[in-house]
Amino acid sequence: MIKIKLLIVVFVFPLLLLGQNGTVKTYYLSGKVESRTSFVDDILEGKAIWYYENGNKRSEKNYSNGKLNGVSREFYKSGLVKKEVNISNGILNGISKSYYENGGLKEVLEYDMGKLISQKKIDYDSNYIPPLKAYEAGKKKRNFDNNDFLCEIDICPEPIGGLEEIESNIIYPALARQYRLEGSVLITAKINQRGIPESVKVIKGLGLGCDEAAVEAVKKTKFIPGELNGGIVATDVTFKLNFKIKEPKEPNNYIASKKSFEGNLKKGQGKDNTNLKTTRFISCDLDKCPEPIGGITELLKKLRYPPQAKRNKISGDVLLEVTVDEFGFVTSSKVVKGIGYGCDEAAQSAVIKTQFNPAKVDGKEVDSVIKINVPFILE
Repeated sequence: MIKIKLLIVVFVFPLLLLGQNGTVKTYYLSGKVESRTSFVDDILEGKAIWYYENGNKRSEKNYSNGKLNGVSREFYKSGLVKKEVNISNGILNGISKSYYENGGLKEVLEYDMGKLISQKKIDYDSNYIPPLKAYEAGKKKRNFDNNDFLCEIDICPEPIGGLEEIESNIIYPALARQYRLEGSVLITAKINQRGIPESVKVIKGLGLGCDEAAVEAVKKTKFIPGELNGGIVATDVTFKLNFKIKEPKEPNNYIASKKSFEGNLKKGQGKDNTNLKTTRFISCDLDKCPEPIGGITELLKKLRYPPQAKRNKISGDVLLEVTVDEFGFVTSSKVVKGIGYGCDEAAQSAVIKTQFNPAKVDGKEVDSVIKINVPFILE
């Protein structure tokens, strides 16, 4: 025991003498960086930065031998500067400025080595629109490409806080969450000169309430307005919103039994099972109907048997009319004949999440309208 204690003293004591050196980071519970500070022999030295959880800077300060020195800034969550002060050897010295949340100048103070010698306050201007470059000081580096936002001007409008700021405003529809529907909604929105979405439309939807949720999320988001020839302008911008369920997926206790389904295929439905899968479950008026990539069983893997249907021993086929585009994506679906108890919606959800080999006419891939029988088979 004595030897162990001695070893601890031998190894730890030199570390205490050496002191802390280098950059130290702290983190939010989400794992995102909260601060970065630099030390030399346990003394703050160089630039220190604190961040909001959205990645934008909260404040930045410069230290010299443990004392504030140079320009220190605080920021709003949007990236706009909140306060900017000049400090010499830990003492306020020179011009200090503060700003309203819309970026407009609020107050100017002048210090002479800690002594306030002048003060000027500016009234709030609700019509003030900050230039795009005003956001850059506190804004995190972009983690998405310009191509993610499409427009016809020099600089496209951009959500303050990035694309994830909009996605954080998404209220996931209960039905979409219940059926584990994930994917993307393609949106076009007109952003005015104040960065407010004036009109929001869905170009390509996902269904089960996701389209409406995407529109509402965009309406709640403030944008940095677009720029043309150096001036702020209103413009349309097109972008994609991702719907992804973040919670761990529950064990899927209600998936239709693939084994039972394959057993049904073999019962009195013909010798050619490959042809049977197409004619029994999918029909169309074209040379070659669309087929799920991987076969009908791939579609069934995405099918959740609703608990209420399971409890009430509901089984049977849901007949859907589905539009599949030339790229194999489902663009719309409707129930032709349902069985209720949540099965109709579950069938639509499974089909929407399935990619198809598109229909063909004269060897060319084309848009098509097909009918699909989605079976619900109790184990």
